[in-house]
Amino acid sequence: MDAPTSLFVQSHIDKKRKQGDGWGIGWFESGRPRVFKSPRPMYRDKARVRLAARQAKGKVLLGHVRWASNPLKLPRRELIGLPHTQPFRHGSWLFVHNGTLYISREVKAALGPWAKHVKGKNDSEVLFYWLLKHLNMREPVRAVRSSIKGLHRIWDACRRRYPIYRHPYHGLNWVLTNGRLLLAFCYVNPEGFGKAKALCHSGQPYYQLQINKTADAVAVASEPLAPDSTWQPLRHGRLLVAQIKGQTISTRFLKVI
Repeated sequence: MDAPTSLFVQSHIDKKRKQGDGWGIGWFESGRPRVFKSPRPMYRDKARVRLAARQAKGKVLLGHVRWASNPLKLPRRELIGLPHTQPFRHGSWLFVHNGTLYISREVKAALGPWAKHVKGKNDSEVLFYWLLKHLNMREPVRAVRSSIKGLHRIWDACRRRYPIYRHPYHGLNWVLTNGRLLLAFCYVNPEGFGKAKALCHSGQPYYQLQINKTADAVAVASEPLAPDSTWQPLRHGRLLVAQIKGQTISTRFLKVI
C-alpha cells in the first residue's frame, strides 16, 4: 500500500488503463492457502485493501489487481464477480495471471477431469488449470514447455475461428505458488513485448516482469514497487523458479522459449 508504485497506485495511476475489475491477496497459513479478494475496484476499496494487507502474513504473499479481458465477448455483468477475481486457488496452489487466452473455450474442453474445477468465465482461470494439468508429476520447465506446445496444438485446430488473432494468447505472464515453490513466467507471444508500456514506468515494456532478490527474500512484480536499481527485469521467455529450503531461498532463472 505504501510503496511509491504499489498495486494500489498502479490500479488507478493511468486513467485510460484503470485496473478496476477486482483485486485479491493470497497467503499461506500453516501450509494452507488463504485468499482475501473483492470484485470492486481496488482504488475504491482502500479500507478493505489495508485490512487484507494486515491479515496477509507468512513467507509467501501474492497480490493481484484486475483489468478484465473478455475473449468470449460476454456482457460486462458476466465478467465481474468473486469467481472471476484473482488469485485463484486449488488445493495447495495459488495463481495470478496478466494477459489474455483467446481460445479459453477450446482449452477448457481439453482439460479433461480438470474442467470441473473451473468456476467462472475468466480465461485466466482456464489457464490456471491448464498449467496444473501439465505440472502434475512433471519438472517445472518441462511442464511449462508442454503447456505452451499444447496451446499451439489446440490453436492449429481452431485458428480459422479467430481470423483477427495471430496467436492463441497475448500475455502468458503468471505466478504460481504452493507456499514452498514459486514459479513466475514472463512471456507475451512469439513476437515479444511489443510497444505497450508499463503503467508507472514509461521506459519498461508492459509485460516485462521485474525481480528484486536479496539474501533472504525474492519479490516478483509486474512493475518495480520503488524507483531503485535493485529491481531487475526478467527476460522474455524466462521462468523464475524460487524455492524455500530451510531458512534460505534458492532461485533459478531458466529459459523456456
